[in-house]
Amino acid sequence: MNDIIIEKYRDELKKNWDNFVEKADNGTIFHKIQFLSYHPSDRFNFHHLIFQKNSNIIAVLPGMLNKGIFKSPAGASLGGIVMDDTNFRKADIIVNKFLEYCNENKIKEVYLTLPPIVYSKETNKNLEYVLLYNGFVYSSNMYTSVIDLSKSTDDPIRICHENSRNAIRKAINSGIEIKLSDDYENFYPILLKNKEKFDVSVTHSLAELNKLNRLLPHKFKLFLAYREGTLMGGSLIFVCNERTLLAFYIALDYDHQKYRPINYLLYEIIRWGQKNGFKYLDLGVNQEESKDNPMEVNRGLISFKASMGAQCFFRNQLYKKI
Repeated sequence: MNDIIIEKYRDELKKNWDNFVEKADNGTIFHKIQFLSYHPSDRFNFHHLIFQKNSNIIAVLPGMLNKGIFKSPAGASLGGIVMDDTNFRKADIIVNKFLEYCNENKIKEVYLTLPPIVYSKETNKNLEYVLLYNGFVYSSNMYTSVIDLSKSTDDPIRICHENSRNAIRKAINSGIEIKLSDDYENFYPILLKNKEKFDVSVTHSLAELNKLNRLLPHKFKLFLAYREGTLMGGSLIFVCNERTLLAFYIALDYDHQKYRPINYLLYEIIRWGQKNGFKYLDLGVNQEESKDNPMEVNRGLISFKASMGAQCFFRNQLYKKI
């Protein structure tokens, strides 16, 4: 391990960092400096780490450090160590090198939220196993609903349950149209109203969404549902990497619920994902954040997503006291 060097991220390494994440086995948009740069400079005490061997990057770890507590991600949905190759031996070396760094820098606690396995090119759990072997424990296990886009590529309506099939046909017969758009200004009020209905806050301001779209214009796809020129709802899709899409926001104007636009919206997103070579569509986590039990989920939301063909995967957070 002596030939592996860990250093803090510097701005001049931004291009090398993001290029590495783009090609890595388990990198996502949330690990990129370009994405994280949308935050104001004083919002987080970022403490990103680069692992190098012979001057070549072999791993990166975005995160923040505050009062001896290291968290990854900070200002994003997914974090953890990104590796070019998640084979067991390399994962073992890098995790132990990171723990050495923690001891040397008086880091007392570590939280890592890993991408679900569908975000990785190599679908193995080597990194997670090595973390557990070295004393990390699960601090939370979030239920996320994922659609396998490789199924029924001739017509994805086949992967849907009968109630969603009927809803999709009703939406089509009602004249609903699905369009790709950059009309965040008209989508955002629907998003705000939708989140307020369920007593949930919106992660991004409208200005932040526009900034992200400028920073990474090909990584965000806004799908909007219209009927007779009226905007009824939409979904903002994050292109997380070459394999996986994430429906970060799904919002409906409930005045138009009877037309079932969301079923048809997701159906068209599935079709778009299949056409463009993606393997998975993550519909997001289903936790009830206000409940005492951190494992509590919104059962109705899970049922709806399952009716569109989604299955359960975990978004795990691991913790270790150093």
